[in-house]
Amino acid sequence: MRRYLPAVLLLALFFQSCTKDLYPVYTAEKVGYIDREGNMVLDALYDKGDNFSEGFALVSTAGALRFINEEGLFLNTPDMESASSFSEGMALYVEKGRVGYINTKGEPVIPAVYLRGGSFSEGLCPVFFEDGKTYLINKKGELTVELPYEYMGDFHDGLALVVENGKSGFINRKGDLVIPCEYEFAGDFSEGTALVVHNGLGGYIDKKGKLIIPHSYSYSSSLKDGLILIVENGKAGYINRKGERVIEPQYSFAGDFSGGLARVQLEEGMGFINKEGELVIDPVFEYGEDFKGDLALMVKDDLLVYINKEGVVVWKADPPQDLEE
Repeated sequence: MRRYLPAVLLLALFFQSCTKDLYPVYTAEKVGYIDREGNMVLDALYDKGDNFSEGFALVSTAGALRFINEEGLFLNTPDMESASSFSEGMALYVEKGRVGYINTKGEPVIPAVYLRGGSFSEGLCPVFFEDGKTYLINKKGELTVELPYEYMGDFHDGLALVVENGKSGFINRKGDLVIPCEYEFAGDFSEGTALVVHNGLGGYIDKKGKLIIPHSYSYSSSLKDGLILIVENGKAGYINRKGERVIEPQYSFAGDFSGGLARVQLEEGMGFINKEGELVIDPVFEYGEDFKGDLALMVKDDLLVYINKEGVVVWKADPPQDLEE
């Protein structure tokens, strides 16, 4: 829901996504941005730096939060205590402890009057009042429907996850409950399916609520790139949307597929496989992230690096000063 700039830049670099074209890097105790070839596009001028989303990134400089565009120019925004990334041309911001929304010109088009708020998806966004009421608003800030739920996620494939009395279900854009709140846990819809948990086991439903993959897995993820990450007997593998095994469980750790590649942990280190289960990037990394666009942020020889889909290092962090001396 609400997201703040991380306090520790190293963690920020690990756990945040990056834009399609620009990627945050840490150098000389400041944050800058590189392109997919590893060229420095925006100089390292910022104290902290978020990922780019829809052409803008949230940065911290001189103690203030600002949005920059891909040329490094600042948006003229209200003073912000915190903010989120842009989604569908709108970004959440917090002013005097209340949530509102700005557009890509930096204009506060929805005043900061809400206790909490989500992100815009498919033209709608959940907002929460102090009296416990939840509403969907449109991009004009108009309240479209009141909702009784204690939590609501973003819309995907026309449906949004909601939680009522600790149980998960799904509503449509009119606010109608179309899949009852009967699951212990559920994930957002992705590629027409959603993870739902019953009796501690994960299965998958379609948009009509029909169970298409039985509840069988102690851990599984959303459908990504046509495959689902599963864990059986402590080993990770992949199934397709029919529940058929495509890559047998054999890895001590694995990530979701992104851009046709998934990271997997082998005895010698972490590498990447393709959707046929072939190792295409050697396991020479200690840890890392899934691919975001053309690059993945990894750790090699105790240093942060960005690699491309051929496994080539296009950027490497400078060694800590005490190691150089």
